[in-house]
Amino acid sequence: MPANVFRGEIMTSEQKIEFEQRRLAVMRAHVQSDPALRRFRRKRRLSVARSVLGSFIVFGVALLLIKSFIIAFEGPEAYASMVSPLLEGQANDAVLTRALGPDPLSTGIAAAVSPLFPDRPVAGATQAVQVPLTLSLPDEEPALQSLTRP
Repeated sequence: MPANVFRGEIMTSEQKIEFEQRRLAVMRAHVQSDPALRRFRRKRRLSVARSVLGSFIVFGVALLLIKSFIIAFEGPEAYASMVSPLLEGQANDAVLTRALGPDPLSTGIAAAVSPLFPDRPVAGATQAVQVPLTLSLPDEEPALQSLTRP
């Protein structure tokens, strides 16, 4: 080693490289032995593709369940009459036709869920319902008025 290094003079490039390697080795040893000095792990971020794919999956499952509940509640014929105006002019393989049309999975879910709904009258059938609109005493007959217009 030259004597001028110890007097504060500039080191050679080889000496600088050697010094940096020793300094980094000492720092690594200290960091590995002291848990307080360890680097924090970076939080994993979801990729954009994964989040978009997850959104499409959630949307598809929600659409399937909504379609199944409507089929179970209204019936397959009423559901077909509801979506037929939307599907006019669409090809059989169109995305909208596949999404809104009844499929085996949605009809299977509808069949499993249909016992939850009580028997309902046919949709579109209107009946005049007589509802008492005045307060009546127990010995009097209630005055009934029709809610439908003549």
